Amino acid sequence: MRGLKGKALERAWQPVEAAGPLANSGMGKLFRYARVFWAWRMRGSDTLAYLPEDISIELTNTCNFRCSFCPQSDPKHFEVVSRSALDVEGARVLLGKLRSGGVRTDVLHWTLDGEPFANRQIGEICELAIEFGFRNFIFSTNGYFCTEDRLNELPRGDGDVRYQLCIDFCASQALFEKHRGTRSSWGKVKENIWRLMADDSQPHIALQVTDISSFEVITSQSHVDGLAALRALLGPESDRLKVSGRTFHNATGHVPGILESKQAAGSKYNLCPYPWTSMVIASNGDVVACCRDLQHKTVLGNLFEQELAEIWNGERYAYLRRALVEQAPERANACRNCDLPFDAGKFSLTHLVRTGVHRLGVFR
Repeated sequence: MRGLKGKALERAWQPVEAAGPLANSGMGKLFRYARVFWAWRMRGSDTLAYLPEDISIELTNTCNFRCSFCPQSDPKHFEVVSRSALDVEGARVLLGKLRSGGVRTDVLHWTLDGEPFANRQIGEICELAIEFGFRNFIFSTNGYFCTEDRLNELPRGDGDVRYQLCIDFCASQALFEKHRGTRSSWGKVKENIWRLMADDSQPHIALQVTDISSFEVITSQSHVDGLAALRALLGPESDRLKVSGRTFHNATGHVPGILESKQAAGSKYNLCPYPWTSMVIASNGDVVACCRDLQHKTVLGNLFEQELAEIWNGERYAYLRRALVEQAPERANACRNCDLPFDAGKFSLTHLVRTGVHRLGVFR
């Protein structure tokens, strides 16, 4: 891991209280998110008087799938960014710096590149995160390794720990194995989903399954049909199972043509909220522009080498925020071909509320 020397591991990064009960109550979070909204949407500030609310940490950038819509499908992907994986000692440094830097949220996303369950230390790292006051964990996973034995490795703490597995899937085996999984992987993922939903011994684990039929969709009706077929395959939704559709974006340029089509349609520019809300940390410590920057096109700092405040209000973050406020995303490599600012649906009140509830965990 870059910059993580022996002395860094000897530093006294001990577990710290996340915050008092009020800070992570619904009202406490709403107050903090109101500050975020003001700085992002109303003022467009380039330096911020608060800390990130949406924290993502990559467990590994290695993946067993080669999805068409992901840079992992590029044979030269690891020539651009080196393979890396987070270990327990590295996690202690990152989590310690987040807490000592003042981050208060109890929600943690294990996501960026790679398949998180490919990291064999996942249970130990989650145990450590619980000691640091995190209670709600959200995984972006392909579901292939989500077997009963692997999920049993996830610690339950004092019974108040919750896990959400976010899986991209579809009812069509042919489409799934063409664009996402390997041969015979569709059946494996389906079995893991079915087993988990039938297992009453793991009520602390929930699923958010997203239909990927839209990657090859021809008409809006076929998109509707694909989502309906997935819901029929998985059965009725519940407190532990939610099924939704997906609009594909260009993932910092990997999926071409989407940005151009939206600009040609005259879509209005919207200010991306990520630099005002999120800190995304790769397993090598790099802090990157957003959860789509798998190839580290815009590195804003390195949390193994720097302190949180030095990065969050550093010149690189400020430069990124100014570029987006001035409607010049092309100034940042990760944002140059991104279509998100031109997707009005992502900035609707309904979507913002859904993001607050499901991604930021306002009422968790």
